[in-house]
Amino acid sequence: MHFSTSTFIAFASLSSLSSATSCSSYTPSGQPYSQPGLRTFIISKGVVCDSTTTPCRVDVGGYVSDGRTLNLSVSDPEELYKTIGNEVDFTFNTTVTNFVGGNPDIAHPLTWPIPNGTAGYVGWTANHRCTTGQLSGCDDTAVEGVFVEACTPYPVTGEELSGTIAEIGTDRQAAVAVSCNPANTTQAKEGNYTGSCDAVETGDAAGRGHVSVLLLVCALGVAMFGFEGM
Repeated sequence: MHFSTSTFIAFASLSSLSSATSCSSYTPSGQPYSQPGLRTFIISKGVVCDSTTTPCRVDVGGYVSDGRTLNLSVSDPEELYKTIGNEVDFTFNTTVTNFVGGNPDIAHPLTWPIPNGTAGYVGWTANHRCTTGQLSGCDDTAVEGVFVEACTPYPVTGEELSGTIAEIGTDRQAAVAVSCNPANTTQAKEGNYTGSCDAVETGDAAGRGHVSVLLLVCALGVAMFGFEGM
C-alpha cells in the first residue's frame, strides 16, 4: 500500500519553489509508516571470502549522517516540516550524525559474515518514519492541495538511529576496491560521510588503535533525492 502511494507521489507534478513556503494545515492520507531510507552506507571494508567451508567475518560499524526528506523542492522547508509534524505528532530531524553497528568504545567490534565463496561488504540503511498527505492554506498556489511524502530517521533509544545492517554482494574486483571502512574516517565522524577514505581511518569504528591511509574507488550508486545536508 505504501509502495503504491509513494510511486504515485514520485510521479506527481511537484513545483520547485524559489522562496520560503508555509501552509496552515496538513491532512494525512493514512497512518504514519516506516520504510527504508534512500541511501545505504558502507560500514565495512570489502571482503573476498575464498573459504570453502565457513563464512568470513568482517568488522563493521562507523559514523553515518542521515536526515529528513520531503518530495518538494523548496528553499526553506522548515515551516512545512513543522506543519506536518504538528499533525502527525513526531519531529522531522535535521541531519543527524550517529555511530551505527555497535559501540565505538568497545575493544572488540561487531562483526558480520560474508558467505563463503562470495565477495562483498556490509551496508547500513536507516529506517525512516514517513507520512503522506495533502497541504492546504498555503501562501503559494503551486503547493496548495499538493500531496506530499515527508520522512525522517528516528532513534531507537536516546540518539541511536534505527536501521538495518546487511551484507551487499559484489564481484571480487568491487570488493577489493573497498579497501577500507569509509564510515571509520575522520570526515565521517565529523558529519561528512562521503563513501570514500580521503582521510585516515580513526580506528573508532573498529575498536582498533591503528591508522591507515586507504583510498576507496567504489561508487555507491544510491539515489539521494531530497536528502538534506548531503
